[in-house]
Amino acid sequence: MNLAKTTKLALLSLSRNRLRSFLMMLGVTVGIASLTALASVGEATRQETMRRFKRMLGTFDMVIIEPGGASTRGMPSLATVEPVLKFADAAAIAAEIPAVRQVSEMQFAIDLDVKYRDKATSPSVIGVASNWTEVRGEEIAAGRGITPDDVASLARVAVIGQDVVTNLFPGENPLGQTLRIADVPFQVQGILASRGVGPGGASMDNTVVIPVTTASRRLFNRDYLTAVIAQLRDPAQSASAIADISALLRERHGIIPPVEDDFRVSSPEAQMTQVTEVGSTLTKVLVGVAVIATLIGGTVIMSLMLIAVSERRREIGIRRAVGASRRDIMVQFLIEAAVVALIGGIVGVLIGVAITLLITMLSELSPAIMWSAVGGSVLLSAGIGLVFGLQPAWRAANIDPIEALRS
Repeated sequence: MNLAKTTKLALLSLSRNRLRSFLMMLGVTVGIASLTALASVGEATRQETMRRFKRMLGTFDMVIIEPGGASTRGMPSLATVEPVLKFADAAAIAAEIPAVRQVSEMQFAIDLDVKYRDKATSPSVIGVASNWTEVRGEEIAAGRGITPDDVASLARVAVIGQDVVTNLFPGENPLGQTLRIADVPFQVQGILASRGVGPGGASMDNTVVIPVTTASRRLFNRDYLTAVIAQLRDPAQSASAIADISALLRERHGIIPPVEDDFRVSSPEAQMTQVTEVGSTLTKVLVGVAVIATLIGGTVIMSLMLIAVSERRREIGIRRAVGASRRDIMVQFLIEAAVVALIGGIVGVLIGVAITLLITMLSELSPAIMWSAVGGSVLLSAGIGLVFGLQPAWRAANIDPIEALRS
């Protein structure tokens, strides 16, 4: 008997036993739908995390040097920054580390009141060098950013984020207006382009930027830095650049191992990788659960087909009596199992894609269908049908036709 006729008989048998076929299909459908949805939602979450890191940290061609050892954590206030990272350290990094293109000094605090007339807010106040927007990939939406002249003259000028515009200047153009930071007047000369929210869900637009020299001498009254951003010539060399910067700072600060460093150097890309790996691990665990559910669906197929073999003994005997070989019987049952699993897989993929679109829409994520997972799910479903249909097919093929006809 040729394959076309065997396939036709297999499909006819499935159509005659629709309830059993549906039940065999159901387990695979649930597993494949879960697998498709979990993989795709996990990918959408990973991409959104990467976008938020990009908005928070700017470009990835840099390393960040901060005061405090590895055990130091938390956002800095005026009272919590360790006075160990100096302006001279930033200048030495720029001059002595060949891998560094340029550096940008920063001072910032999160505990200062910013006021305009009768309105007040508490944004992050950041003192920056004139190259800050270039190093971080920031954009100015209106007005201008911090200039070299502003830094040199200790100018009391500010560039504000979109949240500060909303909170202090509703319905008003802030450019040219004077706001007060800790009761020190600053003229607004620019507005930063919106960056949205960061990886933790906090807004990245609640920011006021001022010249770093002004922050140091007129506002914060401190000669040490909160951070130094070192832009690299080649982002691929970040590991060696971090090692060179660390060695330079240990020498400048008189640190001899095993004494702990009084600074830490990190790569935004490494930080992003660490965060996304946590989410990826959880996604892999959930995908593993979905695969197990799919395999359970395969065992349902095997169980119901074994029952079907017992119920169809007479049919098998008749087919053998009219000339069907063991191979024909085995192929028919394998086709039945594979078709049921494949249809269940396709339906599961469609349901999984629909679930993904619904979840991403409700979570305000950009849809990210994992087409590799979709293709893998379809192949997995067909493979499950063949593997779990093998035992019932073998048992059907080895039924004695004479005994089957007597049953």
